[in-house]
Amino acid sequence: MHLEGNSNSGQTPTFHFDEMLTTTILRTILRFSMVRRGDRVLVGLSGGADSVALTHALFALRTELEIHLVIAHLNHGLRDDAAADEGFCRELAGKLGVAFVVGRTDVTQKATSEKRSIEDAGRAARYAFFAAQAERHQCHRIATGHTMDDQAETLLMRLTRGSGTRGLASVYPVMTPGARSPELCTTIATIRPLIDVRRHEIEAFVAEQGLSYREDPSNRDRRFTRNRLRHDVLPRLVKELNPRLVATLARTAEILRDDEDFMDKRALEAFDRAATRSSAEIRLSISALADSHPALRRRVARLAVEHIRGDTRDLSMQHVRDLLGLLEPGKSGREVHLPGVVVERSFDELLLFPKSARRGHDPSDTGYNSFEYRLAIPAELPIRECRGLLTAHLVESIRVSDQPGAAAGNAVDVGVEDGIAELHVRSPRPSDRFRPLGAPGSKPLVRYLMERKVAKRKRRHVPLVVRVDDEILWVAGHSVSETARLGPGRRRLHLEWMGQ
Repeated sequence: MHLEGNSNSGQTPTFHFDEMLTTTILRTILRFSMVRRGDRVLVGLSGGADSVALTHALFALRTELEIHLVIAHLNHGLRDDAAADEGFCRELAGKLGVAFVVGRTDVTQKATSEKRSIEDAGRAARYAFFAAQAERHQCHRIATGHTMDDQAETLLMRLTRGSGTRGLASVYPVMTPGARSPELCTTIATIRPLIDVRRHEIEAFVAEQGLSYREDPSNRDRRFTRNRLRHDVLPRLVKELNPRLVATLARTAEILRDDEDFMDKRALEAFDRAATRSSAEIRLSISALADSHPALRRRVARLAVEHIRGDTRDLSMQHVRDLLGLLEPGKSGREVHLPGVVVERSFDELLLFPKSARRGHDPSDTGYNSFEYRLAIPAELPIRECRGLLTAHLVESIRVSDQPGAAAGNAVDVGVEDGIAELHVRSPRPSDRFRPLGAPGSKPLVRYLMERKVAKRKRRHVPLVVRVDDEILWVAGHSVSETARLGPGRRRLHLEWMGQ
């Protein structure tokens, strides 16, 4: 893959572009601040009428806008005459004296391996190619040939499939860096200079100018949803309901984009209030979500999933409902599984983490369900299942009656009798009961940990120091038991837990 041609070599070809169309495109470019003086713009050229018109328009405006062009073509390998399309694009770039870059990919194989439609795989491949080449050749913008008709078709298509405001906002005139779209996550903005131009205007222009372009027969294949909308549904709606329907839908998309921008900012603010982030998980405050409007809750939920996964592909409205259903009373300890993400209700928080962090998938997880170690005193005992270190030593110089000793937290003193050599450290068991120091009676350990607000998935990682008869002396990080109370005739054992 390499640049061909030189925009500064040879004579500049003479070209007369339609003044009215030029004015419309220039107005769009200026209205949306699509380019800056001195920008290098990578132009996506498929060979179709729209991309040919875009290429000629930017070429005609390059001096006024003070921009430099690079033309890019991706050969999808889908049609027998794909090589001829590539040759046409190379020839056009040569005639204009503009640098040309070409790439080739097997979209059919990509669609099969990624379980995506041909359309979706082709779009993803194009944007990935454009982004890579724009960065490689130091371009500041990527220009594609989307028209007003594409805008209207996209809105209708997403409406029929079910979409929120973001989807219905359709084709953005400028897709900025960091935009939440898997195909457009790039450091380079994508611009659509033809977004205010109708397709029939493009077709009339290329015919009047005698410009050659390539016809893609698949654009008339009714098996594709967009083609049925383009050739059957939309013309009928225009004829029977609104002759200016395309422009009306384009205006609707613009209104929705403004609404989406406003709501997006509010959602980010709500997310910042509700979320506590770490490298591996996100915690959402139940109370903060409960105080939010339902529209904000849905957006915060999507943002949380996006932060875990990197995108929200395949995240449906039902998935979002399932997630928010965990906000209902009595759902603590419940969890739902979304595409790539597990969401767990843990008391007054929702905990989101990748499915890959489940046991057996995370390389840092040892995969053990339980553990048990003998505690030889003095001890520095690594407990790899809990990713921590437990230390123990006898405090011989201080008599039990001198100081009460710490009884809670990560460092405690416990009273032990002669069976010190029989102490063990193990994981919790369903049958465990525990009587905290000073409590009137014992309770199930799981209930105690719930009261301590230990999340369900973390309870099995709480080390217990126990006697040979399984009587719990200390729940590491929490409390000493009544059984281990310091008193006359007992030895003081200092225990400390250092976990992640």
